[in-house]
Amino acid sequence: MLASLVSVGISAGGLYFIADRSLSRPWAAAVDVCTRAHSGRTAEQTTVRDRCMAGQFRRRGVVMLAGTGIALGGAAALVLVQPLADRRRLRRRLTVPGAQERFTDLCDRNQLAARHRPRLVVAAPPVRQAYTTGGVLGRPTVVLPAAVAVAHAEPARFDPVVEHELAHVLARDVAWAAAVRGLVWLPVPAVLAAGLLEVAFFGLNATYLTALGRAAAIAVLTALLAAGLLRRREREADRYAAEAGHAVHLAALLRAGAGRPTRRRRLLARHPDPVARAAALGRPAEPPGSWTHGLAVGAVAMLAMSSADALVRDLFLTVQATVGPPVAVCVGSVLLTVGLLPTLVRRAASGAGGWWRPVLGAGTGYAVTAFIAIALPVPGSSGVSARTDLPAAMLTAALAGSLAAAVAGLCVLLARLVVALRPGSVGWRSAAYLVAAAAGVAVLWPLPAVASVLADGEVVRGWLVFALPRTGWPLLALLLPVLVGLLLRGAGDGHRRPERRWDRAVVAAVLLAVLIGAGSAVWWTQLSPPGSPAEANRLAQQRWLLCALTGWAVLLVLAVRRRTGVGRALTAGWVAGVAAALLQYLHALVTGRADGLGTAEAHLLAPLVWLGYLVAFTLPFLVSRPPVPAPVPSSSGNTRSPVPAVALLTALLAAVVLGPGIPGTYAPLPVADPTRAAAPSAGAVVPPAPDVTAGSARPGPGRPEPGRLLTRAEARRAAGAVRAVLPRGWRVRPDRGDSGGSRIEPSACRPLAEDSYLDRLGGVERVRERARYATVPGPAATASTELVIEIRSHAVPVPASVLAEADLARRACPGFTARGGDGSAVRFAVDTRPPPVLGEHSWRVDYRLSAGSGQTRITGRSAFVIVQAGHNLVTVYASAISEPLNERLLGAAVEAAVAGLTG
Repeated sequence: MLASLVSVGISAGGLYFIADRSLSRPWAAAVDVCTRAHSGRTAEQTTVRDRCMAGQFRRRGVVMLAGTGIALGGAAALVLVQPLADRRRLRRRLTVPGAQERFTDLCDRNQLAARHRPRLVVAAPPVRQAYTTGGVLGRPTVVLPAAVAVAHAEPARFDPVVEHELAHVLARDVAWAAAVRGLVWLPVPAVLAAGLLEVAFFGLNATYLTALGRAAAIAVLTALLAAGLLRRREREADRYAAEAGHAVHLAALLRAGAGRPTRRRRLLARHPDPVARAAALGRPAEPPGSWTHGLAVGAVAMLAMSSADALVRDLFLTVQATVGPPVAVCVGSVLLTVGLLPTLVRRAASGAGGWWRPVLGAGTGYAVTAFIAIALPVPGSSGVSARTDLPAAMLTAALAGSLAAAVAGLCVLLARLVVALRPGSVGWRSAAYLVAAAAGVAVLWPLPAVASVLADGEVVRGWLVFALPRTGWPLLALLLPVLVGLLLRGAGDGHRRPERRWDRAVVAAVLLAVLIGAGSAVWWTQLSPPGSPAEANRLAQQRWLLCALTGWAVLLVLAVRRRTGVGRALTAGWVAGVAAALLQYLHALVTGRADGLGTAEAHLLAPLVWLGYLVAFTLPFLVSRPPVPAPVPSSSGNTRSPVPAVALLTALLAAVVLGPGIPGTYAPLPVADPTRAAAPSAGAVVPPAPDVTAGSARPGPGRPEPGRLLTRAEARRAAGAVRAVLPRGWRVRPDRGDSGGSRIEPSACRPLAEDSYLDRLGGVERVRERARYATVPGPAATASTELVIEIRSHAVPVPASVLAEADLARRACPGFTARGGDGSAVRFAVDTRPPPVLGEHSWRVDYRLSAGSGQTRITGRSAFVIVQAGHNLVTVYASAISEPLNERLLGAAVEAAVAGLTG
C-alpha cells in the first residue's frame, strides 16, 4: 500500500510539473538546447550534457518528491478521518444491558484487557452486519446490529458473531483494515487533482490520459490486493471462531445470510461469499501464498521500481547511470522480498506444496506491470528516457517477469530453509530477509541496463560480456542458491537422502560434463586458432558460454531426474561450471592467451556470472516441482544413471556453441555504458564544420567585386555559404516562402512588419535566392532557432535611401501584434541593437516575441539584418523560440553570406 501511494505521488507530481508551463517549458527548452549542443555519444559529451540539464531536472524531481509527500500526507489524514466517519455513523446507539455483560465475558475468555479490550456499540437500523472499526489511536470498537445484540441470551446466535469480531481485535489489524478501505481509491482522485491545470488550459490530451491510466492501473491493482487480503482476514476470523467451538452455529448463520454476488462484487468484495465461508469451515485452511498474492506483490514492486527510477534520475541526473539503476533495483528487490518471504515461510510451515502459484504470480504481475510502466510512463519522461515501441516493451516485460520469478524462486528456497532448520528463530528469519534482498538485487541487476538497449543485440551482448562480469559482487549473491542447496540436502526439500552409490553417479556425471565441455573448448582452440583480434574475441566468448552451459546442463539433468534433490542438483551444477571455467583459463594461461588481471576476470568471472543467471532462470522450475516419494528398495537398483543424459546434453550444447555460435560482430573493445541515453538522430543534418568567420566584404586580389550584378548560381552559392559556419545540430529546411495573411495592428507598423521599404526595388530586381536553416528538433520539441538567408541582386545599385526608409519605419513602430486567420496572435516588441560593420551600408532591427498568456505563454527573440553592397542586398532573419538568440552565430552567418558575394 505504501509503495502504491509513493508511485501515485510521483506520477501526480510529474503531471503537475508538465501542466504548469512555467515549470515545464524551461525544462523542455533545456532538454532541447543541451541535447543539441552536446549530441555526441562519448562519455565526456554525455557528462557535459547531463550537467547542462541537471538544474531543470532537479526542479522536476523536487516537484515529484513534493507530490509524494502530499499523497502520503493525504493518506495519513484519511487514516485519521476514517474512524471519525465511522463514529459519526454510529450516533444512533442502543443500550442492551445483557449484551454488554455477555460481551465482557467473551473478552475475558480471550484475555483482552486494558487498552486492547474493545468497546461495544449496539447500532440501530439500518445497520445489519457486525463489524469492527478503530484507528491508530484509541481502542477498537465492535459494532453489533440490534438483532444480534438482543439475542445475547442465545449463544448459538450471539457468541459466534462476537468471537469472529474479537478475532480481528486479537490479530491487531483493525486500524490497517479501516485505512485500506479508503486508501485504495486515493490514486485516481490524486491524479485528477494534479491534472486540473492541464485540462483547464489544454483539454484532454495524451499526457493527462496517460497519467490517469497509470493511476487507474495502480488503483485497480491495489483494490484487488486489498480485497483479497481482507477476504483472507475474514476467513481467518471465521476459523478462529470455529476453533472456539462455534463451527456449526457460525456455518448456520452464514448460510442464512447467503446471497448471490455478481462477478464484479466477488472480485472487489471485502467479505467472501457466505456459502463459501460456511463450506470452508469444514476443510483444512488454505495455505498462504496464492497466485493472486504473488501477482499483486509483483505488480506493486514493479510500479514502485519504475517510479523510483524516474525520481532518482531527475534528482541526480549527473550521476544517473551510477545511482538511478541501483536504487530502482534495490526498491524492486526489497518489495518482492518483504511481500513474498513472510507468506512463503508460513506456507512452508504448513507443509503445503504448489510453490508454482506464488512464483508464477510474481513473475506475471511483474511482467504485466513492466509493460504498463513502459506504455504509460511517468508524465514528462516520454521522449526523453522512456521506450514506447511495442516490441521493446514486450521484450522488456518478458525479461522483467523472468527475473522476478527467479527472485520468487529464491524466496521459496529460503523459506524452506528457515522452516527446515530453525522454524522459530527470529535471527534466522531476519538473516533470510537480508540474504533474499541482496540476492534479489543481484538477480534484477541487468534489468535497467539491458532494457535500455534491448533492441540492439550487439550492445546487449557487449554489456553482458564486458560490463556485467566486472561488477563482481553479483557473483557472490548468485552463489546463494548453492549454499542454500547444501543446507537443504536431505532436509526440507521433500526428498529422502539418496543412497550412497548415487553420489558416485553424480560425481561421474560432473567429471564427464567437465571433460566434454572444457575439453571441447580447448580442442576447438587448438584445431582452429584465431587469426585476428575479432576472431579471438569470438572464440573467447564461445568458450566462456560453453563453460556456463556445462554447469547448467548438469543442473538441468539432475533436476529433471526429480530424485536427486534441489540441493544436490544446484551443488553439482556449480561444481561443474567452476571446474570447466578453471580448466579453460589454465589452457589460455599456458598458451599465452591470458595475461594480467583483466584477462583473468574475463576468463573466470564471465562464465560464472552467466552460470549464475542461468541458475536463476532455472530456479523457478526447480522449486515448483512437487515432491517425489523416495524409491523403494526393490526398485532402486533399476533407476537409470544420469551420466548418459549429462554427456549427451553437454555434447549437444558444445556442438551448437562452437559450431554456429551466436551471430553478430565481435568487437575486440568493450562497448560504452548502455544506461546512457543516446542523442536522437535526424536526417538532412548540416555537416559539422569548424567555427570560421568570413573575411571583409572587400575582395582580395583576383576576386570578383561583391557589388556586381550576380547570376542566379552565384546568389545561390552566397546563400549556401552560411552552411559552413553552422555548428552541429542544424539542418536544411525547405523554403516555404512568405506565409502572409496576418493582420498587423496598428496599421502604422505594417511597413516594418511586412518589409514594405524593400518593395520599391521590385522593378529592378533580377535575382533572388533564399536558404533556410533550423536546429534539429530536440526530444521535447520546444526550443528552436531558425535562420533565413536571402540574396537579392538588382539591375542598378541599391540606393542608401532604402535603409534610411527602413530606419524611419522602425522609429515609427514601438511594437505591433500579428493576428492570423485562425485567431492566433503574436506580439512583437521592437528593440534596437547596432548593425554589423559590413558592406557599404547595414541596418538591423530586433524583436521580443510573445504568444499566448499565463500557462500557455511562449516567448522568443528575433533579429532582421540588412547589408547593402552595390547591386546586392543580403538579408538575414534569425528567430529563437524558448531559448536565447545566439548573437555570435548570427554575426558569423551575416559575415559568411556577405563574403559569399565575392564567390
